[in-house]
Parts: sequence; C-alpha cells; structure tokens
Amino acid sequence: MIKLDAYDKKIIDILLNNSREQLSSISKKVRLKRENVDYKIRRLVKSKLIKEFNTEFNEEKLDIKHHTIFVQLVNLKENKEKEILNYLKDHPYISWIGVLAGKWSLTFDIFITKNTNLGNILKEITSNFGDYIDNYVVLNLEESGYYSNKYLDLKSKEFNKIIKEEKVELDETDYKILSLLNKSSRTTYVEISKVTKLTPNGIKKRVKNLEQNKIINSYNITLNFKELGYEWYGIQLKLSKFSEEVEKKLKSFFKNHKKVLFYYRYIGDWDYDIGIIAKNSNELRNFINELRTNFPEEIKINDVSLILEEVTGYKLPKGIFEKNL
Repeated sequence: MIKLDAYDKKIIDILLNNSREQLSSISKKVRLKRENVDYKIRRLVKSKLIKEFNTEFNEEKLDIKHHTIFVQLVNLKENKEKEILNYLKDHPYISWIGVLAGKWSLTFDIFITKNTNLGNILKEITSNFGDYIDNYVVLNLEESGYYSNKYLDLKSKEFNKIIKEEKVELDETDYKILSLLNKSSRTTYVEISKVTKLTPNGIKKRVKNLEQNKIINSYNITLNFKELGYEWYGIQLKLSKFSEEVEKKLKSFFKNHKKVLFYYRYIGDWDYDIGIIAKNSNELRNFINELRTNFPEEIKINDVSLILEEVTGYKLPKGIFEKNL
C-alpha cells in the first residue's frame, strides 16, 4: 500500500472536488511548490492510487439512458472469460465492467441514446456468448449518489445525480470537447484546441457554457480502493415497504455511514445497489448487521458481491460521441 502524507491527502481532497484544478491553484491551497505538487500527483498516478481523472456528465441532457446488467456465467474457462471481457471493453455502448464473486459473475453498464436499441445490444451479446450465460438481469438507473471522500475521511463534496433535466442542443464541436474531457478531465484547453481548431479561449468559453448549462456536472478522480487496504462489496437491496419517508431515511443512512461509497436507485429486479468498503469480512458483517438493525422491516438483502476487479472505470462509451461527430 502507498503511504500518504498530509500534502498527499490535501491534494487528493482537492482533486476529488475538482480534478481540473490547476497546479498553481493547488500549490497555493496546500502551500507547496508547484513542481512538488506536480511530482506528487504523478506519484499518485504511477502508484495506481489515482486511476482516472473523470468528467461527470448530465446523462439526461445528453439524451442518454443508463442501464446496468448483471450476468451469471457458466461453463467458463479463463480464456473464454478474457474473450468476453475484451468484447465488452471494445463495445461502443458499454462502460464500467466489474468482475464479481457471488451470485453474479460480472456486471457492466450500457449507455444508449434514443437512436440505439437496447434489445439489439442484448441480442448481440447473447448470440455471441449465449452458451456461457446462465442468467442475466437488466436494470434501469433512476438515481445515484457518490461519496468518494470516505476513502480518506476527507471533506470533499458529495455528488448526487437525479435523472430529471431538460435537454440542450449541442453541435459537433461541443461533442468533440466532451469526448476529450471524457478521456481525461485534465485535458487542457490547448490540447483540445489542437483537435477542434478553435483557440484556447474559444474552448474555455465553450467549456464554461457546458458547465453553466449543466451538461458537465463535476470533475473528480477515481481512487484504487485496494491501494488503501480496502475491498469493495456490492449489496443489492429490495424494499419491503415503499414510502417517501423510508427512502429518505435509507439515503440518509447511505450518506452518513463511513462505509458507503455510493448508491444506485434502480427500476428492475431490485431497488438499490450500494457499494461499501471493508478491510475484512468482520467489517462487512458488522455493516450488514447495522443495516438490518436500522431497517429490520423496510429492506431485504437480495445479494452480496465482492468486486474482484474493475476491468474499466467510469467513462461514457465511445459510441455516445461517435454518433454525434
């Protein structure tokens, strides 16, 4: 595990809030020379603690529908698993792929626009690998909340997403900018200008407009939980009692509990998927007992999975942008 000093933690906290923060600005905030800040960020990336620099987009305004798929695999050998994962990684509408231990073998997200047919994508997957798929479920993402600051007990702001926003018309240049920021939130105006043939100031104005229109929600980083000594578990919940009060209480529990990193609210076979961090099975068991104690009649645990590997991180898939370029 990487050892972090006070400067490292302050830098991570800043990047979790805004991963586009300039080195000079970070330098002033942490009271460290610019070159030292640059060195520390590079070290955090090289050590694989910082996995990605992310741009969080407003999926509703981009006319994107977000689905999560859970799959049970059978008759599987290692080479076939690699083949399936490589296929999913290369797919133009698939992002965030996780390998699981538990009831489900893997999970991935499908992002589609109004001109893309989800049924055709699922048929394509099952026709290619149907002999190895025992079962799968399709869930529609309705709402989510992220609390990445809990990795290091930092003060970073939370990010909540409720998919209810008016759409905004974008042109080809906007999509080029979004595509480049999707690859890395730290892509500079100068780098973007070389691709779009606009001036850096012109790019800056475009990005500000995308932020003001809430096409871009935030900039943050993905941290590697294993480098901090944690394992990541997914817990799927079904509601036994449906009411606004129950869901408000449940979301408050997620937000305030130090183990919960995110929640997804689904329409589908279950209602919530929560991601928690734990250093061992005892911590996991204590969390489950606490969850059951707080919600003895309101929820039912559908399944618990250990995330063995994040094959890909959170990025919108290339198909979203290619359709508009």
